[in-house]
Amino acid sequence: MIEAAIAYWRGLAVRERRMVGAAAAVLVLAVVYLALFEPAWQGRAKLQRELPGLRAQLAQVGALAGEAQRLGTMPTVAGSAQALRASLEQSVKGAGLSANLASLEVSDGLFELRFREVPHALWLDWLDTTVRETRLRVAAASLNREADPGVVSVRVVLEAPSRAGR
Repeated sequence: MIEAAIAYWRGLAVRERRMVGAAAAVLVLAVVYLALFEPAWQGRAKLQRELPGLRAQLAQVGALAGEAQRLGTMPTVAGSAQALRASLEQSVKGAGLSANLASLEVSDGLFELRFREVPHALWLDWLDTTVRETRLRVAAASLNREADPGVVSVRVVLEAPSRAGR
């Protein structure tokens, strides 16, 4: 079979040999391009499109890991209901909401706080800070809008950490 191919090649004119050689070179270049170059080129382009999103996700995971580490090292408030109550009273006073606190009741690991005519943004900041610092969990909340803009009356029930794990 190889001998027949060699005999056929020798039977071709010089011009025909050049044409077949050029066609073979084009074929080899096409195979090299399709098998080696194009997949690498497209893979690189795909990575360039995806890399900014992956970097953003990595930054977000890093921030969450840092926050988890910070929260893990944060001391919890003493486990007794009286200590948590004192901590809540202190945080309400520190936020300047003691005049708006209508009641603070404790029963079975639940802390019910009622605020009257409190600025919504101020109360929301207090709640966010208190939940982070005391590790209490919001079990229930209800807000009623007052006549003044940005002012609400609030009832919030916070749950102690030992009860939240049940």
